[in-house]
Amino acid sequence: MWLIFSYTVPAKNPNVRVKAWRRLQAVGAVQLKSSLYVLPFSEANHEHLQWLAREVEELGGEAVFFHCQAVENLTEAEIKNLFGKARDEDYSRLHEEMQTFAKHLEAGAGDREGKTREIQLGLKKFTRRFQAIQEIDFFPTGQAERTAILLASLADRVKILSGEGPGPESPGILKKEDYQGKTWVTRKRPYIDRLASFWLVQRFIDQDAKLSFISPREEMKKDPGLVYFDMAGAEFTHRDRLITFEVLAAAFGLQDRGTTRLAALVRAIDLKEDLEGLEEAKTLKDLVDGLVSITPKDDELVQRTLLIFDALYTAYQGESP
Repeated sequence: MWLIFSYTVPAKNPNVRVKAWRRLQAVGAVQLKSSLYVLPFSEANHEHLQWLAREVEELGGEAVFFHCQAVENLTEAEIKNLFGKARDEDYSRLHEEMQTFAKHLEAGAGDREGKTREIQLGLKKFTRRFQAIQEIDFFPTGQAERTAILLASLADRVKILSGEGPGPESPGILKKEDYQGKTWVTRKRPYIDRLASFWLVQRFIDQDAKLSFISPREEMKKDPGLVYFDMAGAEFTHRDRLITFEVLAAAFGLQDRGTTRLAALVRAIDLKEDLEGLEEAKTLKDLVDGLVSITPKDDELVQRTLLIFDALYTAYQGESP
């Protein structure tokens, strides 16, 4: 169900038009036609439009809004695409600003305390903006994940400069050369995040990487030839709000259109988010669930799912920007 909003203001008072437009932008409405705006129906959005309609009328304009099941000349998918495009543009602008900020920090001089303070202030500002966009990201496309990864890297930079991280001389991006010829270890019966994470390793970090499984009761051995992932105490595992796939992508700088789209699907499935409206995630979950059911051997399961991720990644990379 949708909420449709329309308003008019006297030509002599353009400030009212601008104010109303900004309020609509702030609550995440997108424009259908020259004077029509749409929001997905919810009690909160209904209240937003009630207040805006009253405000427009008190300032000498006219406003009307109503809810409907469908818009005759637009499909539900087309309307959702309008929201996705608008939020992707918001995330893209924020991502570019954060990248510029990060480059400025790398190029600038100054003491550690000063840089730490600058990053903390920047991180707070960017986090607030990111959260504001997320609040109106009604139909996520995956673009939020790319931005979240960059936010996480800025947070890590603060820890490093404050002495909580591995050290100021540690590189922001890990070198793939340091992870060649390793055996990657995780728990038995891998599911979506572990399967996708090993796909990322074998396709972008070490194509000859080996995979080994241990039971939850087994302890992790201290061996330079072993890399543990997606398990408690592992080198690469969930961190804050990031799943292992996202942590690996950020650690090795593997963020592109394809991995970002995949991260959104894997995240939704792994964190058991509501998949309503996320048809790609639902389809991927069904495929993986089916393969898990008919494949008793873990090694064989991994090989079968690698092809699925290969296909999705190739398709996403080939999409027009």
